[in-house]
Amino acid sequence: RGSSSRPLARRASDRSRLAAAGEHADDAPPDESAFGAEPWSGAPGEDPISNEVLLKIVLSQIPDEEVNRLVWECLGYTKSIDMDAETLEVKEVWSPENVFPKWAAAYPEPPDVIGVTRKYFPEVDAPVKAACAALTRSVAQEHKQGIKTTLKHLGWKGYKMDGLTPNMTRRAQAANWLLYYRRELRGVSIEELKRRRAERAAAEEAAGRTDAPTGTTKTGVV
Repeated sequence: RGSSSRPLARRASDRSRLAAAGEHADDAPPDESAFGAEPWSGAPGEDPISNEVLLKIVLSQIPDEEVNRLVWECLGYTKSIDMDAETLEVKEVWSPENVFPKWAAAYPEPPDVIGVTRKYFPEVDAPVKAACAALTRSVAQEHKQGIKTTLKHLGWKGYKMDGLTPNMTRRAQAANWLLYYRRELRGVSIEELKRRRAERAAAEEAAGRTDAPTGTTKTGVV
């Protein structure tokens, strides 16, 4: 991860200007340079969590398993391949060594956040529901509607209640977390994220938001 250290006040000012501009230019996509993480600097079209990829997630054009893998990789889990010498069976092994600290403490193994079995009995689905809820709570308050406001520029305006399924809901929540990660966490060092968390915690305390159930430093992944 990188070492961007733009002050919280500066980033807040950037977002205020974006919000003001948005009042007059609703059709313009957000300026990615105004967020806490540096925009994608690789080759065009190769960002693994580009808006186009996020759109495919919410449109169910990417398998559940692949959505899980994208989330796991962004959380910091690293994959290796283990082969049984006798049976020659191959399996994926995911290590939490580089996972965000608070998340790694809660989930030393990567959890299913989508529900790949599509079985929603409590005894099967409860761990999935809990992991997806934890992921969703970790998104900062100002990014809660990020996926909807971002993908509307690609024609997606959210789901309709009629026909909404748990899988669709979780896909949107996973996509929104990936967008939040892209804008605020990707490429930023743990040390810098901790510094920003301390700044934000102080601001939350001043605003009386320390007990909010979601979107605060207490529910973050760092």
